[in-house]
Amino acid sequence: MKRWMATCAFAAAIAATAHAQDSTVTTRTQVKADDAKAITATGCLVPGLAPGAFALRGGITARGEEVNSKTQTKTEVDSDEARVRTETRTKAEGDHNRVSHGAALLYDLSPRAGVDLTPHIGQQVQLTAIVLDRGKGDADVKIKEETNVDREHGKDGKSTTESKITVDRGNGPRLNVISVKSLGQPCT
Repeated sequence: MKRWMATCAFAAAIAATAHAQDSTVTTRTQVKADDAKAITATGCLVPGLAPGAFALRGGITARGEEVNSKTQTKTEVDSDEARVRTETRTKAEGDHNRVSHGAALLYDLSPRAGVDLTPHIGQQVQLTAIVLDRGKGDADVKIKEETNVDREHGKDGKSTTESKITVDRGNGPRLNVISVKSLGQPCT
């Protein structure tokens, strides 16, 4: 009986280890905007001043007519822990302003339809957003996102999405959020 229980425990440990899966997820996002600036910002997502409002405590990392981001998240899973490492590279092209790495600012956010910021409150995030140029009308925005999932012991996956949206001017300065990615870290 003891030998049988030890064998079952050993088999369960092997099964748990075999089920653990290392993976790498790479996402490439390209945003092009007419009559506006596409930006990428990182920081801590916090509740805004009004109910249901959101804000970002952080900074803009890239700003231009076109912004390209590549985010790679590596997950290493052992039998008793998981390590997640995320690295992002962002580049702005076209008529853009130099972005400095100064003090963190607070930005009011307005998510577009289909972008849910609520689950990310209290987390470090990377946002892609649109800032409208002064004195212009609404902005036309093209978004292309490609995601590749490379699993060590499983089926790999790939998805590509393309969308075109119009961002309205609204009333007041804000970042019009078109996508959000968790960076896997809580706010500090």
